[in-house]
Amino acid sequence: MAGRFHHRWRVSIRRNAATDVVRNDINVTPLVDVMLVLLIIFMLMTLIMGRGYDVILPKAHNYSQEKDKMQPVVSVDLDGNLFVEKTKLGPVTTATLKEMADQVEAAWKAPKNPDGVGRIYLKADDKVEYIKVYPVLEYMNKIMNVQQVDLAIAKESEEP
Repeated sequence: MAGRFHHRWRVSIRRNAATDVVRNDINVTPLVDVMLVLLIIFMLMTLIMGRGYDVILPKAHNYSQEKDKMQPVVSVDLDGNLFVEKTKLGPVTTATLKEMADQVEAAWKAPKNPDGVGRIYLKADDKVEYIKVYPVLEYMNKIMNVQQVDLAIAKESEEP
């Protein structure tokens, strides 16, 4: 009886042997799955990552719900250093303010969003002295003729 089952097993292999042909085409389904997962991860990371140089922002209870216009980001850190996006320009001087203006105008010439042209997103550390931020605002207003300056804040947590 053992030989009989053995014989059936061998016959079934022979029958399936014709269907077990090596395929020459590539199965792209796993590749597509991996690429979609990577795309989703990168999309989420770009949303999480902040724009511009990271500073501790002042907290505010009231804030605008306006969507980001992808305008250039100018930051002033606690030491009074000026940044455009993540590029450090150095302490606030006339030379660094001129360099800031050149970089911002270059960003406006190739905008990520046309609504961001003429606008600047200003981030200043919550403990930086106003005297270090004032020359930047004055330069934006008087020399660069910026249409709108959006000030960055952190949402104040609502504690019960």
